[in-house]
Amino acid sequence: MDEFGITAGEVKSRIKSGEKLFFVNLRHHQDWDLAVMKVKGALRVPDDGLDQHLAEIPRDRPIIVYSTCPGDEPSLRAVRFLQQQGWNDAHFLIGGFNKYCEAGLPVEEVGVGNTSKKLRGL
Repeated sequence: MDEFGITAGEVKSRIKSGEKLFFVNLRHHQDWDLAVMKVKGALRVPDDGLDQHLAEIPRDRPIIVYSTCPGDEPSLRAVRFLQQQGWNDAHFLIGGFNKYCEAGLPVEEVGVGNTSKKLRGL
């Protein structure tokens, strides 16, 4: 796997040791309103709009990018982009949100009070 990858186990160890990590939830713009959960405290950004959210991403702590996309390629591209923009401690979560959940790490509901729904098949 790529040198920028980090496992859910490594994330769990770092959280348990008290390290302050910052999570970026990369979402495909067509699936934006389908998500009901995310990593606790994660910044949600569309996969085609990361550059518009750079001011919201801190530079003083490790950045962990994850997605629910099959494969890690979108997250890897985002991490490489962040590295090019000067974030030296940016990583993608190997296996994405599913592996994070399997590790029993904290999650929260997305958009409490959001009543938008996506209709499929119409």
